[in-house]
Amino acid sequence: MTNISSTQTPSALPQQSYPAPAGPAAAALLPLLILLFVLVILIIGAGLLYVTLAHPWLATPLTVAVAGVTLIVTIAGAIAAFLTVSKR
Repeated sequence: MTNISSTQTPSALPQQSYPAPAGPAAAALLPLLILLFVLVILIIGAGLLYVTLAHPWLATPLTVAVAGVTLIVTIAGAIAAFLTVSKR
């Protein structure tokens, strides 16, 4: 065991580094997550389309609900883009 004296600054202490993800699986994770997200959105959209066609009186409430979800997704995308740009 080493004894760290009080005269050493925190920058003089060794920094712990974390290993980078290895292999092609780590590189393929983001495209697979994007594909999964797109497929889930398409399935939900197809379900809403079916409900709207089968029950036309639900078209107005579903339109309002989809507009609300679109607003939330747009805000989340803007925040994600801002965080991505600010990390550079």
